[in-house]
Formats: sequence, structure tokens, C-alpha cells
Amino acid sequence: MTAIPSILDPFPREREYLLLALSALQEASGTNSLGPESLTLAAEHFRLSRAEVFGVAGYYSMLSTETRGKHILRVCRSPVCRMMGSCDLLELAGSILGISPGETSSDGMFTLEVCECLGNCQEAPSIMIDNKVIGVSNEAALRRLIQEARTGGKSDG
Repeated sequence: MTAIPSILDPFPREREYLLLALSALQEASGTNSLGPESLTLAAEHFRLSRAEVFGVAGYYSMLSTETRGKHILRVCRSPVCRMMGSCDLLELAGSILGISPGETSSDGMFTLEVCECLGNCQEAPSIMIDNKVIGVSNEAALRRLIQEARTGGKSDG
């Protein structure tokens, strides 16, 4: 992980930058999570209480204080995505990865999560892999996306 102060340095010490800073800290962590040290230093940087910063980290589903996989796969469970088959996608993703929602694969590559709206209703059902939102129309597309994430974007053909 990059040194925490160097990650925080570019952010003005104003509260409205806290969420961006926490996202940057999480991304640089190597564990896709925010540890106590990161949260404490963020509190100091923004001149906030630890409780305020820990509260923000606990409130937003895109942030986590628990170690997660290298890739985060989120399946949307909004009404539109559910009508278009997201429950089946969630089950399939869990089957492919060998995990249930909230778990991380044994190889540490993937954490499977459910989320509310991804704002991609026109392509429902939608998933998010890391920070990329994608409409997934079938099982083959989901398998391809997981394989591409696993291999760094290199497809087998």
C-alpha cells in the first residue's frame, strides 16, 4: 500500500472530500478495504472525530472495513433488475465463484455483493465489476466478464 499521508495530501481538509479520500484509501489498500489506521489518519486529516469517519465508512456500501477480494462483483437488486433476472445472475455468479453474497472466493480474487440501484436500468439486469457497470444479458456474458477480470482483461478466445 502507498503511504496513507501521501494518499490524503491532495485532498483539501474539507469534509466534502472525505468520501473521495476514503475511496482512494480503499483502492490503494491492497485489500479493497479501509483499516483502522486509514480511518484514524483520515479523521486527523479532515479534523473529524473517528466516530464520524467510521460512520461514513460503515454507511456507504461501496466502502468496507472488512478485507475483500481483488475484484468486487456487485449484482443490482433494484426492482427493474430483479424483474429482468438479477436474482438468477446472483445465483449464477455465486455458483461460478463458489461463494455466497458477502463472501470472498478462496483464492482472494472475488468478493460477491448485492447492491441497490446501479443507475443502469436501460441495460438491466446490471452488475458492477470493480468500478465498471455492465448490463449482463445471459450466462455466457457473465462467465466472460468474470474470466476477463480473473485474467486482467485477456480473453481465451
